[in-house]
Amino acid sequence: MNAQNMLVSKVLMPERGMFLVRVDEELVAYGAVTAGTRGRFIVSLDYGEDFGTVVATEEYDPDVHGDRVPGFRLMRPFSDQDARIVAENEKLSAAMCSSFLAAAKEAVPDLRIPCARLSFGRQKLFIRYVSETARPDFSAAQGLLKRQFGVDTSLWAMGPRDEVAELGGLGPCGRVCCCCSWQRRFPSHIAPDRRTALPALMNGTCGRFKCCLAFERETSGAGPG
Repeated sequence: MNAQNMLVSKVLMPERGMFLVRVDEELVAYGAVTAGTRGRFIVSLDYGEDFGTVVATEEYDPDVHGDRVPGFRLMRPFSDQDARIVAENEKLSAAMCSSFLAAAKEAVPDLRIPCARLSFGRQKLFIRYVSETARPDFSAAQGLLKRQFGVDTSLWAMGPRDEVAELGGLGPCGRVCCCCSWQRRFPSHIAPDRRTALPALMNGTCGRFKCCLAFERETSGAGPG
């Protein structure tokens, strides 16, 4: 298959990153992938095999996709056996997180890990953490995981809002928090100055200014009707 009739897919990863990958010739030859194919697939990325969701498949067009042919590859549709491996990886990632927390406790005493995921090929552990510690040092914990499990770690800091959005919860109004039900981005234009003391009732479950206040009707100066 040459670049002129190559198929490429856009793959959404569990961490919400989007990758453009080329479709293996065998998948096209056997009819496993055609233009318009969607669904869960195993992909080959720079850190090894992983799984993601194909959201679009189309013919490669340099004007649309860039002159450089994607190096990442779409390998095969996600199978029941793959689902079992992912379930096993969830148990492994929990054990890895326990070791990571123990190793990082001294340097980052307030560390919390709301979510973590082990890549399909078990080469990388993606950790999203919450901590108020300035410039947390995870080098010892990362080194331990490399020696003990043979995995690299990819770390992302989360804020209190992100943590609630990931774990879920009920707001003071009694409904599911906006951030974990439909709202994916905090309307930053309503954020008050952090130096301003605010009534506790203006804070949400995360302890920060309520997102829902962005949707309150502006009434200042408004006349009747």
